[in-house]
Amino acid sequence: TLPGLSVANSSHKLSFFNGDNKEAILETPEQSGDGARIQVNGFYPITDATDVRGRISKRNSLQAAITYTNEATMNADGFVALIRSTRYSRAKIRIPSATVWTYASGVRPLSQPDGEI
Repeated sequence: TLPGLSVANSSHKLSFFNGDNKEAILETPEQSGDGARIQVNGFYPITDATDVRGRISKRNSLQAAITYTNEATMNADGFVALIRSTRYSRAKIRIPSATVWTYASGVRPLSQPDGEI
């Protein structure tokens, strides 16, 4: 028998956390190019999930509203391909419900300095 996580309420009823995984949404802290523009070409999610969807944000000043790309699906190489030119960006991943996974610790972005001012 495997150990399981459980909870008891004030009526002394015990319930176990089991069943299919729920949807998970994780977002990284915002990164910048130290005032210079960066081109983000996508990212590699650091997770053992086989089904990952991702988005990246864009804003050109700290006062601007954050906007996101449309969601893209992780490909067979484990890469979420998205292109954005910006000064500030963050990644957001979504692991759909019922996906089997045990960890998600961040993303490895593929980015470079952008020649635009």
